[in-house]
Amino acid sequence: MLHPPAVAEGDGSLLTASKRLRTKIDLAGPALAGPGGIMLRHPRAREIVPRFLAAGYQVSRTAVPLMETALAQARALAPDDAVASGLASYLERHIPEEMHGEEPGEGALDDLAALGVDAEDLRTRLPASKIAALVGGQYYWILHHHPVAVLGFLQLERFHPHRETVEQLIETTVLPREGFDQLLLHAELDVEHAAELDRVVDDLPLEPFHEELIAASALQTIGLLSEVLLDVVEEH
Repeated sequence: MLHPPAVAEGDGSLLTASKRLRTKIDLAGPALAGPGGIMLRHPRAREIVPRFLAAGYQVSRTAVPLMETALAQARALAPDDAVASGLASYLERHIPEEMHGEEPGEGALDDLAALGVDAEDLRTRLPASKIAALVGGQYYWILHHHPVAVLGFLQLERFHPHRETVEQLIETTVLPREGFDQLLLHAELDVEHAAELDRVVDDLPLEPFHEELIAASALQTIGLLSEVLLDVVEEH
């Protein structure tokens, strides 16, 4: 497999695969940041925050199952597919880092319970149709196109919470600090996870098809998640 031709940036340096991807998803970034900004300034933020985090849980709980599906598919394609082989190596390292408990999303559930949310009800409740569409699209691309699509979903790590913002939210809402453990954790972890994701994208021998697939996966994930979170904010 051949890498796509490198593109020169304005300063003469080469535009890598991760930078090409970033130029696309950064355009969608403000849409994902918007609902959180509204929530911070909302006079009923204390009521909205648990619902906001519950919506995020419905997405984050799917990350490990999605990666496990992509890993199985990548192993099935390897070693003949060099992209799948490299992806499998990355997922084998990354999946344990994202467990945060005995079940996917358990850490987020513990936080929500500290905020007064019925964790068992949330675990069994049907998610919003937009969340089902977001996650279902990932399975379609992983199983019917190429498992490297999961790297688009994982671009959400680039939009990690910032510690200062989380601290502001705790202060503004006067909600229990124990309800924000996962946000504070990911404010630290996802900085390195996002950097590692860039390295993986650059190290894989991606062809234009792979880059297009990752970008499509990322943009749909960001777009639908921003709609889900905006729906939560607009309910109030």
